[in-house]
Amino acid sequence: MIEKPTKGKALAVRKVQSAYLQIAEQLRDLILQGALQPGEQLPSEAQLSANFGVSRNTTREALRVLSSQGLVQTSRGITGGTFVVIPDVSFVQANIENGLGLMTAGEQISEAEILETRLALELPAARWAAERRTEQDLERIRLAARSVERGKVLSERTDHSVDFHQAVMEAAGNRLMAVIAPPVWRIFAHCAKSSPGRPHLWHDIDCDHAEILDHIEAREPDKAEDAMRVHLLRLRSID
Repeated sequence: MIEKPTKGKALAVRKVQSAYLQIAEQLRDLILQGALQPGEQLPSEAQLSANFGVSRNTTREALRVLSSQGLVQTSRGITGGTFVVIPDVSFVQANIENGLGLMTAGEQISEAEILETRLALELPAARWAAERRTEQDLERIRLAARSVERGKVLSERTDHSVDFHQAVMEAAGNRLMAVIAPPVWRIFAHCAKSSPGRPHLWHDIDCDHAEILDHIEAREPDKAEDAMRVHLLRLRSID
């Protein structure tokens, strides 16, 4: 017997996920768990359709979802098929940046929270850069610092500032942080471009960059971390 809804109470509706999304989710889990390795070819559309008991159109839609997530790539021809791929770093970063940008614009993430995230990522990065840097790393950091100083307009300076922090992050030698951090910087830089900050801010930033570089070059991890903290907290002046 169906229970009648009381006044003001809606009937509960259970949403069922579309078949193609269920298939995409199962295949995605197999890829992320390593059951399907990069370079491995997936079964044909016909085989997948038979295995899942769905039409080829449904299977095709599932593969399109995986392709949009950068997990598979389909090629045509005699040697064609659908293959598992490792997502390109720029693809991953673009997705993170787009998501963060929309959340920031929708005020679900504040500029203060972005700065806190930068502190969480970049303080250990400065320390590790001082411990692990190579001469090539130092040259990249120097070049980026000079480019910031020589910037003629605000947008140019903020872009080169991102390059400086990227060079420090690469010197730290943590590949995961090097993937995660750039989208955060670009969202923060976008906020900075819309606000000039106080008059002498960029002079102070140039001095900060020079001090961070000096401590990384001298292999002084504590001082490099402290200098990065002072620098990032100074960026609150941009708000």
